[in-house]
Amino acid sequence: MRSRLPCWSTSAPFRCEWRPSRWQAGALLLLGLLAAVALLNCELEDTIAWPAALLVSCWGLRAARHGLGQPARQLLVPPAPAPASVDGMAVDALELLERDPLLVLRWRKGKRRGQLLFWPDTLPRARRRELRLAVRASAVSR
Repeated sequence: MRSRLPCWSTSAPFRCEWRPSRWQAGALLLLGLLAAVALLNCELEDTIAWPAALLVSCWGLRAARHGLGQPARQLLVPPAPAPASVDGMAVDALELLERDPLLVLRWRKGKRRGQLLFWPDTLPRARRRELRLAVRASAVSR
């Protein structure tokens, strides 16, 4: 008779390097340009529409550059008893929100809060599933 393989009650830790999303930067840039076109096509006076269009297109460019300029962050979600860490600092109250293709990972460290936004270009589908499972395994039942 065959002996069964041992069943492990813990999962492997989830390690990931978060980096800024190019898709998000492109979306912010496109949003700024479309807002400028919308301002030019509405019935505002030209003395108001052109400066406002220039302002929102510059806002879109600035938001895209700011998003791409964020540093990469190291994420570690170990099995249940150990706390998760972001950039080597332990964090509390890890929470994962799923918004179809987007994942928002939120945490709290004392009174400070933080979050990471994972777009499909920064975290492939298989790694998204691993992250979901790791956060569920590390969550404490309320």
